[in-house]
Amino acid sequence: MRQDPAVGWRPDWADAEPDPVPAPTLAWLTWHIGWWWSVAADHVRQRPVRERDDIRWPGPGDDTIAWLRGLRAEWTDTLDGLIADDLDRPAAYPWPADAGFTVADLAAWVNAELMKNVAEIGQLRLLRAAA
Repeated sequence: MRQDPAVGWRPDWADAEPDPVPAPTLAWLTWHIGWWWSVAADHVRQRPVRERDDIRWPGPGDDTIAWLRGLRAEWTDTLDGLIADDLDRPAAYPWPADAGFTVADLAAWVNAELMKNVAEIGQLRLLRAAA
């Protein structure tokens, strides 16, 4: 993450994955969670989808914790508002629109992505504690 005086924190992002892939930071991982979780909620709620650059990381500490907790509450509210037919609706995120996936698939993907990112955060914390 880089602090930009004009817009706040911006993610380091490469459209083509660098080789070697740099080690992610806690900051980048928490922004990444916020980005895909925000966009997933946009898709499920059928509202305009925010661009990656529209998702701002609040910065280190309590602000990021509050932001992630807010995203969790929004996601829970989003899921609570669905009926069975909504789960069968086509989902164009994170896949191409014609991939054949549904809102139920998207909800499962959110859980898997969250588990992966939280495991990465846990691993970084273990490495820091061992240093």
